[in-house]
This record gives sequence, C-alpha cells and structure tokens, in this order.
Amino acid sequence: MDSLICPACLPREISLRLERHEGKGDEVEEGALRCGLCRRVYVIREGIGVLLPADGSDDGDDPYTRPRTISAYLWSHFADLWEDPDAGEAYPRWARLLNQASGSALDVGCAVGRMTLELAASGAPALGLDRSLPFIRLARRLARTGRLTFGLTLEGQLVEERHIRLPERLRGVRAEFLVADALALPFARGAFARVASLNLLDKVAAPRRHLAELDRVAAARQATLLIADPYSWSPAYSPPEQWLGGTAGGTYAGRGGDNLRRILGRECTPGWQVIAEDTVPWVIRNHARHFELIRSHCLFAER
Repeated sequence: MDSLICPACLPREISLRLERHEGKGDEVEEGALRCGLCRRVYVIREGIGVLLPADGSDDGDDPYTRPRTISAYLWSHFADLWEDPDAGEAYPRWARLLNQASGSALDVGCAVGRMTLELAASGAPALGLDRSLPFIRLARRLARTGRLTFGLTLEGQLVEERHIRLPERLRGVRAEFLVADALALPFARGAFARVASLNLLDKVAAPRRHLAELDRVAAARQATLLIADPYSWSPAYSPPEQWLGGTAGGTYAGRGGDNLRRILGRECTPGWQVIAEDTVPWVIRNHARHFELIRSHCLFAER
C-alpha cells in the first residue's frame, strides 16, 4: 500500500487511499482505492486490485483471455514441473539471474505467474502484474493453493485434464498479483530492487514508454533489471515509429538489442550497466502438434 500510486495521474505520483474494505488480517478481499487528486476509484475484488489508467480490463474478447490461450500459457509456464519432454527451462534460467540479487521484485507482464513465484522463492516479496484479469486470477490461485487443474488443448475442441502442483520451494512464498498496465505502473519511483519484463517489449503500444516505466520504479542504486524479448515488432501492436528496432531510419533504427543497450546506458539516470546477455528459448504450445519456438534476447543489467 505504501508504494501504490494513481496510474491515471502519471507522471505525478499521487498516493492511493484504501477506503471501504473487507478481509482478514492484512488481506483485503473486497475494497476500493481512491486517488486524492483525480478522485478516481480502483476496485479490489476477490483480493485482486484492478489499477488500470482507464476503466475496465482485458476480460472480454482479448485473445489473451481465451481458454485456448490460457491453456498455452499455463503449459509454457509450468510444464517443466510435470517433466513434459517438450517443456522449456526459460523461467528457472531467468530467475537465476535476478535471484543473484536481493530485495523486492516486480514482474511486469507476468501472465500466469511463474516468474513472480520464482522471484518470491528467493525470500523477498514479489509482485506480478498483467492486464489480463483471467491470467491474474489463475496466478493468484496457484500462489494461494499451490495447485491448479486445467484443460490442456489437444486439438480443436478436445482437451485433457492436467494438474499443476507447485514444488515446495514455490509454496507459501510472498507473491501477490494485480491487474495493471505496463505503460502506467501504479508504483512510486524506486519501489523495487529487482524488475523483470519478459517477452513484452514488442507487444506494448509504446515500447520506449515501457522502458521509462521500468526505469522509474526500479531503485536508483543497488537495483537489477532483466529484459527478454525476441523483437517481433509488428504494426498490430505499435506503429513502426514507436519500435525500438527493426527499421532503417528514425531515432531507433537498426537492431533492437543495440538500441536497448544504448537506452539503458545513456538515456536512463542513473544509467544501467549490462552485466550479461544471452539467447533464451521460450516455447508456446498451441496444441499437441503445434508449438512456437521464440528465441528471446535476454539482457541483465544493474546499477
């Protein structure tokens, strides 16, 4: 609560006040958060805060809310836990980088929550956010119960029942989840020591603003940042003039990795020092005979 701000008032950082609420102990199950400046009210339902700068959430016809997409993401995040031979190891690899450091963590674009749980397994609190309310509901349920049953797509309308059971190291960790926008993070400047953005940069409407928001909420000193992205720039998500690579002209002409290093090192204050880079395969399973292999450029930086 101390670090929550109104995303609609950015770049001004206006604290939110918890108003009517119900819950047990420190848990707020139902309630409202009000901005003291613009008077906007953000609801908390079933323990989940919805802190979007505009009304609503991606709970309608957005492809990331469809059962088949949810099946694909649950598989990509957790299939290694039941030793699926096709599963990847991206999330444990990414987590090992950020878990070299300590302190509170933020996982931006967390989807169904694997990276958030891995970050919380280090012992410090971790918070995951995503625009998709169905994703966040599943992530929070897994964090609270340690298990989840879902329908894994076989083909067409055929599904088979699958069970996710978290290993002991991911159970009972200090992980929380909320619905929020990667372009308007509802947190005060410097709120987190560890920040992650995984396969999200090329999917937001304003990639440069996303980087500015990651930089804003990261601590000015003793902070670490992990960005992974395949740089699949597409006008379906943002116009070419907004891309941070993939064009022959403009401010960010050239390759995404080169521009990302330049932005972090020269356009952020304090600047970031790149410590490690790698290519990390990430696999999406659409159905039993259709997989997508994404080779994400992974950049790990500190300041």
